[in-house]
Amino acid sequence: MRIGFLDCKTNSKDAWAIFSALADQQANVQAVRLTCPNPFKVPAACKRLFGQGVDTIIAAVTTESDNEMEIGFLRDKVADVEITEAKYVFLVIEDVHVRDEQMAESLQRALVQALEYLPADSGSSSFQSSSTSSSGSGASGSGGMDMFSEAASGATGPAPGLNGPSGKSEDEEANDFLDEQGGGHKLF
Repeated sequence: MRIGFLDCKTNSKDAWAIFSALADQQANVQAVRLTCPNPFKVPAACKRLFGQGVDTIIAAVTTESDNEMEIGFLRDKVADVEITEAKYVFLVIEDVHVRDEQMAESLQRALVQALEYLPADSGSSSFQSSSTSSSGSGASGSGGMDMFSEAASGATGPAPGLNGPSGKSEDEEANDFLDEQGGGHKLF
């Protein structure tokens, strides 16, 4: 499996040196590195890495702890990429004054999560962790969990409730409701 690793030129620590040693300890893990100029470029760099065929991404960013707006913006934009690509990005955001040991622990946790939540067909069953792994954390017995996949029932078409029980879009249902209520103004 291919795991993308993303860091920034503005990082205070060389997270790649720490992460590559951790990734080398795992069987069937190939790490693909990309370095972006600054934290604001992380979402675009994630899209680029997903375009290169990685299964998941671990993004390491160091920033000042008082930059809450920057961190919030980064999290929101990365979540948008996750939704569009239907794959996970695990952010490791640390203070610029982080020690190497702390960075290694954070990257290890992110790697464990990344391997745990990969779909079962990615070969994550060969994962061996030195840290404690909780098998009762909601992951399926096949070694992974994919929150973006269709329901286990194998149903095709839209999920129930997505377009309402009638199969109509929300706009159509809103207009029908207004028509039933005495011909109010149509919203759409």
